Amino acid sequence: MLLGRFVTTLNHPRRHVRKIAAVIVPVGLACAAAVAGAQSPQVSAAGGQQTTLLISRALGGGVPNGPSTNGVISNDKRYARVIAFESQASNLVAGDRNGQEDVFAVFRRGSIGNNGSPWRPGRTRLISRTASGAPSNGPSFAPAVSGGFHSRPKCIAFLSAASNLVAHDTNGKTDAFLSRGPGGRPRRLPLPGNRQGTGDTTAVAVSGDCSRIAFVSGGHLYVRVKNRTRRLRAPGAAADPSFSTGLRSDLVFAARRGVYLSKNGTGHPHLVARGGRNPAYNDIKRRTVAYEITRGGVTQIGYKDIGRRQHIISARGGRAGNGPSTNPVIGNSGYYVAFQTAASNLGTSASGAASDDNPAPDVYLYTDTRKMTLVQSVQTKGDPLPGGGVNPSMSFYANYILFDSPAPLGSSDGAHQVYMRYLGSV
Repeated sequence: MLLGRFVTTLNHPRRHVRKIAAVIVPVGLACAAAVAGAQSPQVSAAGGQQTTLLISRALGGGVPNGPSTNGVISNDKRYARVIAFESQASNLVAGDRNGQEDVFAVFRRGSIGNNGSPWRPGRTRLISRTASGAPSNGPSFAPAVSGGFHSRPKCIAFLSAASNLVAHDTNGKTDAFLSRGPGGRPRRLPLPGNRQGTGDTTAVAVSGDCSRIAFVSGGHLYVRVKNRTRRLRAPGAAADPSFSTGLRSDLVFAARRGVYLSKNGTGHPHLVARGGRNPAYNDIKRRTVAYEITRGGVTQIGYKDIGRRQHIISARGGRAGNGPSTNPVIGNSGYYVAFQTAASNLGTSASGAASDDNPAPDVYLYTDTRKMTLVQSVQTKGDPLPGGGVNPSMSFYANYILFDSPAPLGSSDGAHQVYMRYLGSV
């Protein structure tokens, strides 16, 4: 998966199975109508506590001394073992004295099962570091983490303008890097012929099993498989690569005419969503794609099963959102899509009410089983945070949804930090 960057206070496997798991709906959504009338808006119908948790934590456990944003969570079903994010804080780990934006990973601790239990943060590790473990000499950002339906997370990719992460980095440009483990020494992703880039790399994505890494450099899309980099060609400049959620390593990306799909990340790209951009794709049970598309001068979230007609899901009662909606992520066999939006007229709760009256963008979850949206950048269910939320990421079954929002939680402004909304077990 790939994270779409939203600038706030920062500058700047193929595999056959006999039976696919049935679509699982977190209890708080499946029983949404019942929950809507419950006395406590935080308790799901099964009695599980829905909570909002700080992920980007200082060494002492509190709010860090710099902004953190763009959190991404691994897609290994409900295990969701790793979260990566970028931060300007210097007190997330010991010895971070470079004064630069860095990429970090938080590893889940405790007993981890495929049951959607509450997520407990473990150690935080600096990912954008030199071979000796020292911090980088330039900013690092835009993390992407592997992890699929049958694959535990094995790597984290990111972008960096640092020149000291690897030897012989002399191009003075932003490059893509890969940390296996994750947490191992970063390696730079080269162009074909093992050349270093002559322009900045602007996006990077990893497949669920980390067998493929896609990146965009100079407007061209490249895919690294084993020790070979090849270019994927489509009309115009390429952008927004994202590997499929689920079993395979299919790749979607944007180019001149819309969203393209490359089978296994190496096949000839085919147009699947005309006019779309920044796509997310599911390959389990359904072949479903979500993407940004402009309608009536406003960016909305388009959604379709491949080969079928498009639906606008950033909508309520058939009326499209009254503000731009961006950054879709997809899960649960295509039945869930999380996205961020500046619209104020979308449904915020299971009752269908639209009560988003803050002046900030918020993170929403669209459920195709109910054809409705639910706000997720919240502390209390259905009540958007004063400072809103941006940069959504989601575990496969949507037990865990990430966003960043002003800290401390409930503030209307201030430096952003990465939070998790826990929707309960199934």
